[in-house]
Amino acid sequence: MASQTDEMDMDAGSLSTAPREDHADTTAADTVTLPRLSFAEWLRWAWRQLTSMRVALILLFLLSLAAIPGSLLPQRSANTDATLVTAWLAKHKTLGPLLDRLQFFTVYKSVWFSSIYLLLFISLIGCILPRSWQHYKAMRKPPPAAPRNLARMPVHYGWGEGAGASMESKLDAAEAALKKKRFRVVRGTDANGSGWVSGEKGYLREVGNLVFHLSLVGILAGFAIKGFYGYQGKVLVTEGETFHNIGLKYDDQDLGGGVDVDKLPAFSLKLNTFTATYEAKTSAKDFGQPRDFTADVTYTPAGSTKQKQRAVKTNDPISINGVSLYLISHGYAPEITVRDKDGKVRYSGPVKYFDVDSMFKSTGMLRVADGIKDKDGKPTQLGVYGTFLPTAPDTMDPALGPVSLFPQAINPKLILNVFTGDLGPSTSVWRFDTTKATQQTLDPANGRTAIQLDTDKNKTVQLPDGLGSITFDGVKQYAQFDINHDPSKLLVFVSAVGIVGGLILSLGIRRRRVFVRVKPAEQDAIRVEVAGLARAEDERLRDEVRGVGRSLRPAKVGAQK
Repeated sequence: MASQTDEMDMDAGSLSTAPREDHADTTAADTVTLPRLSFAEWLRWAWRQLTSMRVALILLFLLSLAAIPGSLLPQRSANTDATLVTAWLAKHKTLGPLLDRLQFFTVYKSVWFSSIYLLLFISLIGCILPRSWQHYKAMRKPPPAAPRNLARMPVHYGWGEGAGASMESKLDAAEAALKKKRFRVVRGTDANGSGWVSGEKGYLREVGNLVFHLSLVGILAGFAIKGFYGYQGKVLVTEGETFHNIGLKYDDQDLGGGVDVDKLPAFSLKLNTFTATYEAKTSAKDFGQPRDFTADVTYTPAGSTKQKQRAVKTNDPISINGVSLYLISHGYAPEITVRDKDGKVRYSGPVKYFDVDSMFKSTGMLRVADGIKDKDGKPTQLGVYGTFLPTAPDTMDPALGPVSLFPQAINPKLILNVFTGDLGPSTSVWRFDTTKATQQTLDPANGRTAIQLDTDKNKTVQLPDGLGSITFDGVKQYAQFDINHDPSKLLVFVSAVGIVGGLILSLGIRRRRVFVRVKPAEQDAIRVEVAGLARAEDERLRDEVRGVGRSLRPAKVGAQK
């Protein structure tokens, strides 16, 4: 033993004085090396992570966070005023351009929002499809056999019946009782001669969960379809004017990526008259507030020559060739005629003005770029900036300035300012730049640049230096229609119904199993046991098991134990 111990000590000493590379080799041999994943295995791992419920919840949370800037910042869309974005950028000259490059003003079409949206869509589908297949296979399987020891179940009752009780008749009664309660039933016999009946129900609970999640995918798909194949826009139609559903006729438009602007349904819409009523009682708190808007229109569907007439109201849109037209607002369009110094008409027609207060005081612009010559005979541009007052006071208060007393056109007045010269780029006939232009004096007697016109006594103003004249011929109204084509409406509606129905099923149905076991006892007696098991917390499981037990227990037998 001593020699062996010494030998061991020597070996230990020799190990302690061994070269370092031998020690390194021993350590390397003991190191656990993980297998390296191939590219396909990495893809499989990424797919499993993406389709997990944890990642789906994280993506849903990220999507809700990503939508916050869309509600806090103005967006470039047909449903909002594009000038709000311009004003925000002008106010925040440092932060604005950065957010604009990061697509914060087109949140719902941005790359980062679309990426989260697409990943969530894939995650939900990858999570739901395997789960649906597993549930389908579970529904095709018979309920499990009754356990041998039912006393371990959370709810258990049992009783004994004396001689003469039939085990088969008791099993028949148990099977009938469970089927009456809409259980899926399976029956069997053990080797020791005892029999059992197993019932299970509540499969629709999981169906409800699957319907809910599939409906959520349907809503996500509906929004994607609307964003790609849908379109919306705004049009301003003046009384007597006809709108043709052509891309160039839109005042503002937001087309999906899959929409061909040359293949829009070629319907037409004519605004015959527009009628607006307001609260006229001066003592009312809501004096001047609108009471009703009605647009009387005549439309011709695409592919038809038959005209149809319809009254469109604010909450009563019109549908033409699958396109919905909503009456949103209205305004006034003073009719203006501009003549040159030779009396030739250079512009004649309504000019749309936009309200600036609740009494429909409105402002508008008109550019006349052709046919006007200055005093030297050289071509010049002419711009007309006006303020329209539907019901102007008989005498203007200089301290208050131009005001309208009522939104209806009872005493219409038009206050004009005229500019000539360089009006900037002609991006719009209703907009111009006055920084390089010259403002004309329209009322030389009083030295005023502005002049007030009406349609009775003072309807024409002669422009200075022989530029021509401007006439206020009357006033029309225009209606603003929001045009919306949404090919996903049916899908979103069905999905919304599916979400509600799925929630009702998943919250109102419980997955339950009820087992009945009948086994022989002494002297030709039998022992009956009824037990229940729920997949989740179920306060009504006890009542369910008691009900099955009452249908099986004879009246002369005492309480269940």
